[in-house]
Amino acid sequence: MQSINLQLGTTGPGLFYTHLISRQRRLAFRIGGQYIAYQKPIRVKTAPDSYITIDPDFVIGTAQAGLKWQPFQRGAFFVAAGLGYTWHPNLNFVITAENKLNFDGLELTPEDVGTINLGFRWHPVVGYIGWGFGRIIPRRRFGVGFEMGMYYLGRPSVELTYEGFLETTNLDEQVPLVEQNLSNYRYLPAINLTLSYALSR
Repeated sequence: MQSINLQLGTTGPGLFYTHLISRQRRLAFRIGGQYIAYQKPIRVKTAPDSYITIDPDFVIGTAQAGLKWQPFQRGAFFVAAGLGYTWHPNLNFVITAENKLNFDGLELTPEDVGTINLGFRWHPVVGYIGWGFGRIIPRRRFGVGFEMGMYYLGRPSVELTYEGFLETTNLDEQVPLVEQNLSNYRYLPAINLTLSYALSR
């Protein structure tokens, strides 16, 4: 028994293939992936006539494999677990000034500000655990479901490069402190709606 599952949620659209390993034990193997990206520049107003531009590089792309298990013979509740690989395990920002910046009387030109590259990087191999409602293989040709889970990303590291006036500061010395403060941000929640199509029954 097999099905194709289309997922749509907080980690982007995804496509999965599910194969029922044991009908008696209600255990299935699934493999697939999801992808979402956001790279639109953001303008931030710092004064009535001053702006900075933040260019984000936000991508969540995962390929994963795991198991789904329905513990109860009656009902559609299931639990899921697996491992995944993300080929873009980082979140990056490039910050520049559009024009002169005014900070309480201190004026900085775009050349003074320079370019600031700020990034956060996690481990590319991630773990996943979740639960939801929806039959592993639909009773009819189509089925719908809901799944909520959590990815374990590992401890993040901070990558920071810059030029301009920040070169005169001791900002590099603060990076270990920032990493320590972010050490608990190791989890990525995920909520997905699922549309399943049974290939065989």
